[in-house]
Amino acid sequence: MRRLLILLVVGAAAAGAFLLPAPESPPEPLTGLVIEPPGLSSPEDAGIWYCPWAQSDAFRDSVFGVASLQEATATFTFPVAIPGEPEDTAAVDVLGRGAATLALSRVAQRGDSPGFVEFTAGPAAVSVTIMGEAVLAADACVSSGPTTWHFPGGSTMAGEHLTLRIFNPFPDPAKVTVTGVSDIGVEALADLENLPVGAGSWRDVDFTSLLRQRQNLVITVVAAEGVVVPAMLFGTEFDEDWWPGVGEATEWEFPIARVQDTTAFLVVHNPGLEAVEVAVDLFTPEGPILEAFTATVAPESPARFDLSQYPGDPLAARVVASGPVTAAVVALGEEEVAVMPGAPAAASTWLLPGLRRLPLHATSLWLLNTASEEAITATVSALSTSGTSGQTVVVPPGVPVQVDVTVLDAQGFLVEASSPLTVAWTARGPAGLAFSAASPVAFEAE
Repeated sequence: MRRLLILLVVGAAAAGAFLLPAPESPPEPLTGLVIEPPGLSSPEDAGIWYCPWAQSDAFRDSVFGVASLQEATATFTFPVAIPGEPEDTAAVDVLGRGAATLALSRVAQRGDSPGFVEFTAGPAAVSVTIMGEAVLAADACVSSGPTTWHFPGGSTMAGEHLTLRIFNPFPDPAKVTVTGVSDIGVEALADLENLPVGAGSWRDVDFTSLLRQRQNLVITVVAAEGVVVPAMLFGTEFDEDWWPGVGEATEWEFPIARVQDTTAFLVVHNPGLEAVEVAVDLFTPEGPILEAFTATVAPESPARFDLSQYPGDPLAARVVASGPVTAAVVALGEEEVAVMPGAPAAASTWLLPGLRRLPLHATSLWLLNTASEEAITATVSALSTSGTSGQTVVVPPGVPVQVDVTVLDAQGFLVEASSPLTVAWTARGPAGLAFSAASPVAFEAE
């Protein structure tokens, strides 16, 4: 067993003049941190975050970003998919309101390495960024999940590849049923019923050859026995992106849906047995376009909307539906791919672990205020080993606000706002394009 102990002292100095005061009592865990089976389960005083898409080899590496609002130790565990082989482990200490990073190559360099991270205190959050040959991918890991995972945003057209990873980090074996719907209807996937996934292992399902020439493909994973954490990979020969599955909601927000020189598609999936009415609001630097378009999404069907006809970059979006749906955005540029599910709810406090300066890449976080008719203020704090510093940002209603963090020395960020909003971040450069969700914190900032 390889063991690696990395002690990172992350600044616990008092926040600067711009920072909002921390709560006097310990904050509540992140939303969904403690849930009962059949979903993921974590101890009440520690958060466990599951990251199915980590990988490291000679051509690419993954960097785990961790952030915590309380002093904590983050313990990393990477199961080895060989019977009898011991797992790889590592640990990082985060002191105070701080963040840290861990390169997977310092622990294991054997290709795919799904893993999980356990904190001794929180609120906390984890992300994984993969960077290397023909890939720039990033997203938040998951601490809880639905019993049914949906993956809108897939495609298997010429030159594209789509792979589902099913990760079982638990000591008991699991069985899952995988279904799919596309632009031609419900797909025949009888071979993917009661698919076994061994304890402490994972398996991949390649839809590139299984369901060819589908432009709008939504995959659903249901655990029949045990608990799993799935993730999806979509890409081309030039770039690829991973993203976690989501549940169902009647509203989804995208603080960023399109950036300059990309074509963006909004995918809405109706998993129900009745048609759903959908209204889509778009948000530009010039202001909102309320009900930019409406549509009826048929039962058990996905709908894919091309946003290129609407002006304004950057572009944010909101989906409001008459019944439960899932939603994601797909952004395609020249040799670029990014996919991101929406945020089902706004929050006043968000953690963005792993958001940092990348060589030759531009990194930004995005704020969207649709909950208030007035402008709100948000404190954007850089979490680093040299301390915590922040800046105050005004977020007008219905306008996506970009905060360029390319030059800041940080290993993560904390956003604390006067009213609920949604937050995401992006990275862009020679390696590709990545969209990543932020992680909401349950307590309200004072």
